[in-house]
Amino acid sequence: MIQYNRMPDVNQPLATKGTTASGWYRFWQGLWSGTPTGPQSVISPQASPYTYIAPNGGSVLVSGGTVTQIQLSRDGANFYVTGQTSGVIPVSQGDQLVVTYSAPPTMVFMPR
Repeated sequence: MIQYNRMPDVNQPLATKGTTASGWYRFWQGLWSGTPTGPQSVISPQASPYTYIAPNGGSVLVSGGTVTQIQLSRDGANFYVTGQTSGVIPVSQGDQLVVTYSAPPTMVFMPR
Protein backbone atom coordinates (compact mmCIF):
# COMPACT_ATOMS: atom_id res chain seq x y z
CA MET A 1 0.00 0.00 0.00
CA ILE A 2 1.35 3.42 -0.96
CA GLN A 3 1.39 6.11 1.73
CA TYR A 4 0.47 9.61 0.54
CA ASN A 5 1.33 12.82 2.33
CA ARG A 6 -1.85 14.40 3.70
CA MET A 7 -2.29 17.43 5.92
CA PRO A 8 -4.03 16.56 9.22
CA ASP A 9 -7.61 17.79 9.52
CA VAL A 10 -8.67 20.82 11.54
CA ASN A 11 -9.40 18.67 14.62
CA GLN A 12 -5.77 17.50 14.98
CA PRO A 13 -3.95 19.75 17.47
CA LEU A 14 -0.50 20.94 16.45
CA ALA A 15 1.02 19.83 19.76
CA THR A 16 0.04 17.92 22.86
CA LYS A 17 1.87 18.61 26.14
CA GLY A 18 4.66 20.41 24.28
CA THR A 19 5.25 17.59 21.78
CA THR A 20 4.34 17.81 18.08
CA ALA A 21 1.34 15.62 17.34
CA SER A 22 2.22 12.54 15.27
CA GLY A 23 -0.08 13.49 12.35
CA TRP A 24 1.64 16.85 11.93
CA TYR A 25 5.07 15.31 12.39
CA ARG A 26 4.40 12.79 9.57
CA PHE A 27 3.02 15.58 7.36
CA TRP A 28 6.15 17.73 7.74
CA GLN A 29 8.39 14.69 7.33
CA GLY A 30 6.57 13.93 4.06
CA LEU A 31 7.14 17.49 2.82
CA TRP A 32 10.88 17.20 3.44
CA SER A 33 11.19 13.73 1.93
CA GLY A 34 9.08 14.53 -1.16
CA THR A 35 6.27 12.06 -0.45
CA PRO A 36 3.56 12.62 -3.11
CA THR A 37 0.18 13.97 -2.01
CA GLY A 38 -1.83 11.52 -4.10
CA PRO A 39 -1.76 8.96 -6.89
CA GLN A 40 -1.05 9.77 -10.52
CA SER A 41 -4.07 10.04 -12.79
CA VAL A 42 -4.39 9.42 -16.50
CA ILE A 43 -5.76 12.35 -18.52
CA SER A 44 -7.93 11.51 -21.53
CA PRO A 45 -7.52 14.40 -23.97
CA GLN A 46 -10.64 15.38 -25.91
CA ALA A 47 -10.69 17.27 -29.22
CA SER A 48 -7.61 19.28 -30.14
CA PRO A 49 -6.66 21.80 -28.87
CA TYR A 50 -7.25 20.20 -25.47
CA THR A 51 -7.14 22.34 -22.31
CA TYR A 52 -6.23 20.69 -19.01
CA ILE A 53 -6.70 22.61 -15.75
CA ALA A 54 -4.48 21.37 -12.92
CA PRO A 55 -6.50 20.39 -9.82
CA ASN A 56 -3.44 21.08 -7.62
CA GLY A 57 0.32 21.42 -7.92
CA GLY A 58 2.28 18.73 -9.70
CA SER A 59 3.49 17.82 -13.17
CA VAL A 60 1.83 16.75 -16.40
CA LEU A 61 3.65 14.15 -18.48
CA VAL A 62 2.91 14.40 -22.21
CA SER A 63 4.22 11.64 -24.49
CA GLY A 64 3.45 9.99 -27.81
CA GLY A 65 0.79 11.06 -30.26
CA THR A 66 1.46 13.83 -32.76
CA VAL A 67 1.70 16.99 -30.69
CA THR A 68 2.46 20.26 -32.51
CA GLN A 69 2.33 22.71 -29.59
CA ILE A 70 1.97 22.96 -25.81
CA GLN A 71 0.97 26.23 -24.17
CA LEU A 72 0.82 27.14 -20.47
CA SER A 73 -1.25 29.82 -18.75
CA ARG A 74 -1.44 30.85 -15.13
CA ASP A 75 -4.24 33.40 -15.53
CA GLY A 76 -6.35 31.99 -18.40
CA ALA A 77 -5.68 35.09 -20.51
CA ASN A 78 -1.98 34.95 -21.36
CA PHE A 79 -0.81 31.70 -22.94
CA TYR A 80 2.89 30.96 -23.43
CA VAL A 81 4.28 28.44 -25.92
CA THR A 82 6.56 26.05 -24.01
CA GLY A 83 8.64 25.02 -27.02
CA GLN A 84 7.99 21.38 -26.11
CA THR A 85 5.92 18.74 -27.86
CA SER A 86 6.48 16.12 -25.14
CA GLY A 87 7.99 15.90 -21.69
CA VAL A 88 7.18 16.86 -18.12
CA ILE A 89 5.54 20.23 -17.51
CA PRO A 90 5.37 21.48 -13.90
CA VAL A 91 2.03 23.08 -12.99
CA SER A 92 0.46 24.85 -10.03
CA GLN A 93 -3.17 24.59 -8.98
CA GLY A 94 -5.41 26.23 -11.59
CA ASP A 95 -2.75 26.40 -14.32
CA GLN A 96 -4.05 25.69 -17.83
CA LEU A 97 -2.13 23.49 -20.22
CA VAL A 98 -3.28 23.62 -23.86
CA VAL A 99 -2.10 20.72 -26.02
CA THR A 100 -2.58 20.93 -29.80
CA TYR A 101 -2.29 17.65 -31.70
CA SER A 102 -3.38 15.64 -34.74
CA ALA A 103 -3.08 12.27 -32.92
CA PRO A 104 -3.81 12.31 -29.16
CA PRO A 105 -0.86 11.94 -26.80
CA THR A 106 -0.70 10.01 -23.55
CA MET A 107 -1.08 12.44 -20.66
CA VAL A 108 -0.63 11.75 -16.94
CA PHE A 109 -0.98 14.14 -13.99
CA MET A 110 1.41 13.51 -11.09
CA PRO A 111 0.69 15.53 -7.93
CA ARG A 112 3.53 16.91 -5.85
